[in-house]
This record gives sequence, C-alpha cells and structure tokens, in this order.
Amino acid sequence: MKKEEFCNFVGIDVSKKTLDVVFIFNKEVDKSSHQQVSNDAEGIKKLMSYVKKQKGVTTHNTLYCFEHTGIYGRKLAFALSEKQWCVWIEMPVSILRSMGLQRGKNDKVDAKRIAIYAMKNNEKARLWEEPRKEVETLRQLLTTRERLINSLMALKVPVKEFKQSGNKDLASIIEKSIKNAVKGLEKDIKKTEQAMNEVVTNDDRLAKLYSLVISVIGVGQITTIELICFTNEFKMYSEAKQLACYCGVAPFEHTSGTSVRGKTRVSRMANKSLKTKLHLCAMVAIQYDTELKTYYERKVKEGKNKMLVINAVRNKLVHRITAVVKRQTPFINKNAA
Repeated sequence: MKKEEFCNFVGIDVSKKTLDVVFIFNKEVDKSSHQQVSNDAEGIKKLMSYVKKQKGVTTHNTLYCFEHTGIYGRKLAFALSEKQWCVWIEMPVSILRSMGLQRGKNDKVDAKRIAIYAMKNNEKARLWEEPRKEVETLRQLLTTRERLINSLMALKVPVKEFKQSGNKDLASIIEKSIKNAVKGLEKDIKKTEQAMNEVVTNDDRLAKLYSLVISVIGVGQITTIELICFTNEFKMYSEAKQLACYCGVAPFEHTSGTSVRGKTRVSRMANKSLKTKLHLCAMVAIQYDTELKTYYERKVKEGKNKMLVINAVRNKLVHRITAVVKRQTPFINKNAA
C-alpha cells in the first residue's frame, strides 16, 4: 500500500465486541457519520459494504485509523489490509496527547476523535503492513510459550508459598503430585524456544535482524524476538522515540506553569510485556556494560530515584536497538565489564 493524498478519514474505536466507526468524507467534520458494527467477520463485512457505497471513496484516498488495542484490532487490521486499504494503527498515548482537555467520553465520541486525529496528522501516518508468515509464526510461538510459563507458575507458586509459611510437609506432598506435570511443561517450553530459533535461523531477514538486536548488551533471545514481532520487523516503530513510547519507557513531563510540579512519568498505555523484559535487560546491562554501569552508579549517587535511573537505562537500550537496525551493523561492544 502506498500513501497518497487522503481526503477521507475513518476513525474506529475498537472494543472486544463492537467497532464504533466515524466517517469524515472530503474533510467535512461537521458532516461526519457514525456506524456501529460487531467486532467479528460479519460486522467487518458490513463496514466494508457501507464504505463501498460511498461516492468518491477509493482504496488510496481514505485513511482508516484506530488505536493499538492488541488482539481486539487484529482481525480488523488483517481484513482491511487484505483489501489493500490504508490502515494506520496508532499508539493510544499519541492520540490522547493530541486532544488536550476533553469533555465527555463514549465510543462514538472516541471514534470521532480518532478520525479527526487522522485527518490532522495524516502526513505522518505509518501505514500498517500485514506481518510475513514467519513473523506471525514467531508471534504464535511466543504466545504459546507465555501460556506454558503461566501454567508452570500456577503449579509452582503454591509449593513455594507453603514452604515460606513453614508447612513443608504439605509442600512436599503437592510437589510430588505435580512433578510429572512440571517436567512436561518445562520440556514443552524448551521445545517452543527451539521452534522459535528454527524459524529465525531458516529466514535470512529474521536471522539478520535477530543478530543486530541481540548484539546490544543486556538484550536476550526472548526480548529480541518480541521486539521483532511486536514492531513487525521494525516497520511500525523504526524511530527510538516511537519505540520507547510503545514500550512504556519514554518519560513525559507532568508540569504546568508554576503550580503543577508532578513527577516525570512514563505512559501506562504501553506494551507491558516488552516493558517488563526491557527492565530485566537493563538490570543485566548495568552489570555487564561499563558505560551503563558507570551512568547508573553516578545518577544514584546524585540522589536520583533508582527506578527512574533504570528506566533511563531502558531508554538508552531502545536507542541502541533502533540504531543498530537503522545502520544494519551490530552493536560494538567497547564497554563490556
């Protein structure tokens, strides 16, 4: 899909069960129309049928914009992309920050705000591309691995809690009863990780991208694969600030004039999985990268909050990751401890 001059804008508020859709044709905001359809194949079909009946609407002069809502918007994104319609999936925080103070909130209002945002900012739209088969396979394997780990933790946590409470006899009984299940889950987790490695190794593009990202000190296998999947091979978030915002590690000021002096904070509307993994990456980097270790220790000595400094390290890692992807050269390890 190529980006042309847009004159029609469609804002879609995505929820689990419904899609609220507001259409702005020929940039006439006052004449916008609203439709609500179910968030399933039938509803999306109705949406497409309605659009096709509108005069002056072509494949490339209409921009469809909705917020990044994870699995709820995936079916819609794939359906629109299959028709080669121009789809822009934007971070909620970007749309929210552009609105300023707003009164009232419902799905119809939110959809209109998204349509207006798309109209005002269409020149910076990043059109969504359907992931390649290999990337989608990796994503599903990641999901499978996460489910297996959650199941494993659900079995192990009660045993740990009983041991900590001093009830070792009961802990031993439970531990014996789940022994085979734990072994099976651990074996399946390893098999899933091996399957992910095979997908990466057997695809030249993925193998190259993987080698670049994992060259950054502190960044491990699973974080690398998640970054590749969630950014669609860095097509969705190629700039450091964009990716940092998506991962929830970009700090935003909370000040106004002389009266409001809130703490600098990161967005709560972010990919929590990547945010957590980047935290672990930062902890490893602080140990093994001399530059980041020195930076961390200096800031802590200056009295900075440790969590804020760790977040700054996460941000630096994101900048390094996007830099190696842009340059197409691995990170040069000059400061390893």
